[in-house]
Amino acid sequence: MSFYAVDSKRQKMVTTSIVNEVKEWEERDGRRRPSETQARDEATGMPLWQIEVVYRQTSFGRESMVTGVVEVGCPHRPVVAEFAPVEFVDLTVEARVNRAGALTEMWRADRLLDEGKPAAAPSGQSAGGSAASKGAA
Repeated sequence: MSFYAVDSKRQKMVTTSIVNEVKEWEERDGRRRPSETQARDEATGMPLWQIEVVYRQTSFGRESMVTGVVEVGCPHRPVVAEFAPVEFVDLTVEARVNRAGALTEMWRADRLLDEGKPAAAPSGQSAGGSAASKGAA
């Protein structure tokens, strides 16, 4: 297993707005299955969430868009806008080979840069909006 630190500002990611709880795994009837209990970060005790993202990848000289999930600890369900840029604090990726022999990536971050608060403005506008949008009516 190889872990790599990733600069969240350079690896641009966009959220799909899908956020799911990470479930703990349990042994039941001789099989490993997800339980009903939400997993927690071992270091911080924070509940873990998976935030679905889309990012650009280049493989063998071919560019493509890839959907992945970033696991992050947050005391509440993160609120992320659909197709909005997102940045993470201490983002890492683990590259591993699965049973089928394919390379897979597991993304993790300590937290969201904005802690999962709703976006104040649509993409491309400042948080306060433009003077024209405020209008002098």
